[in-house]
Order: sequence, then C-alpha cells, then structure tokens
Amino acid sequence: MARYDDLNTNMIAYATVLSIVVLVIVLQGTQALTYSMVNYEDARKENRSSDTPGQLKSEQIATLNGYKKGQVLDEASATPGAVKDVLMIPIDEAKKLVIQEYSKK
Repeated sequence: MARYDDLNTNMIAYATVLSIVVLVIVLQGTQALTYSMVNYEDARKENRSSDTPGQLKSEQIATLNGYKKGQVLDEASATPGAVKDVLMIPIDEAKKLVIQEYSKK
C-alpha cells in the first residue's frame, strides 16, 4: 500500500535535469540573439557616413582641438552688446592649464 504513496524520484530527477538543460539552451540562445542584434545595429550606424549628427560631432571635436581667435559677449562691460576678442586653445591644453592653476593653490 505504501508503494502507491511514494514519489517517483527517477521521474523527478529526469524532469529536473531536462528543465535545467532547456533553461541553459534558452539563455544561451537569447544571449546570442542579443549579441547579434547589437553588432548589427553598431555596423548599421557605422555604415551611415552621411549621418548629420556624426558630421556635427566631428566638426565640434575639430573645433575643440585647434587654436583660433573668436569673439564673445563681454559681460563685464557696461555697454550692452559689447564683444571682446578671445584666443581659443585646444581642450587638452586648457585642461593642463587648469590643473596647473589649481595645483598651485
């Protein structure tokens, strides 16, 4: 009589192992699919060379990396709309100057 109340441990172990294998396969498939989608999207973005935001960003970076003379509004002046000439330096040089200035304090 007790034989009918016992759990079928062989079937439980088989179902557990099978569930683990299926779960690992699904997780690996999802990871591979996600990786493939990310690589595809990155390649698609790189191939769009006529991308306006990309051109703007490269122009801005070129602006930050060069020396030039520019005009900005003079906030200290009493005359409204007054401008002053400033020398713009590369961003790396500006960082070095700021670090030197604050290291002296």
